[in-house]
Amino acid sequence: MDTRAYRLSCLKDSDVYEVDFSGVLDVKTTILQAAADSAYDSQHIMSKAKSLTRVAADIRENDWMEKLETAGYIPQKSTVWILEGIIYYLTQPQAMQVLRILANKCALAHTVLLADFMNKPSTTLSNSVFQFYSDWPDHLLPSLGFTNVKLSQIGDPDAHFGLLNDPLNLFNRLRSLPRSLQTNPDDGKPCCRLYLVEASGSPDQNVSHNGPNTQA
Repeated sequence: MDTRAYRLSCLKDSDVYEVDFSGVLDVKTTILQAAADSAYDSQHIMSKAKSLTRVAADIRENDWMEKLETAGYIPQKSTVWILEGIIYYLTQPQAMQVLRILANKCALAHTVLLADFMNKPSTTLSNSVFQFYSDWPDHLLPSLGFTNVKLSQIGDPDAHFGLLNDPLNLFNRLRSLPRSLQTNPDDGKPCCRLYLVEASGSPDQNVSHNGPNTQA
């Protein structure tokens, strides 16, 4: 359950929308209210965002964007979309539909996507509930309309998170292997990777990417 709106003062001029199942949002509201009631200083449990709106919707369905706009979201405003720990639970068609919807927003306003992607070996492990994968999200997203894509792997300098700088560390071992490898040649185990991706686009870049839109 994301709590950025309660932690980040940089959101003081931003409208924040949280999209999730209604049951999950209800549980989150209950937990936050209980924390506020028991806190010595309830100010710490208050949203730091300009506004915080929770929208009950299922991004696997076709009406989630409509529900978001009904709740007050304005597509013509610059937006940061955070798909964290979610997209690989979707089927391939569902995930691609969501990504296309967000990529299309680049034609309306400056748009940033922050998401994590699994590669194929990560989704084929025994008892895995993961479905969607992309071995090359830095190639996939530009094909949908994003014009700037930055990819990191866990353990990279910009995605280190205090991990031990040990060459035997699992993440460091994977970073030393070509991304095209599906199996580690040293031990025969799957090369399970998690990619952290930042992608962006804007109307000006969209026109440049697709060519000028002219009408006769």
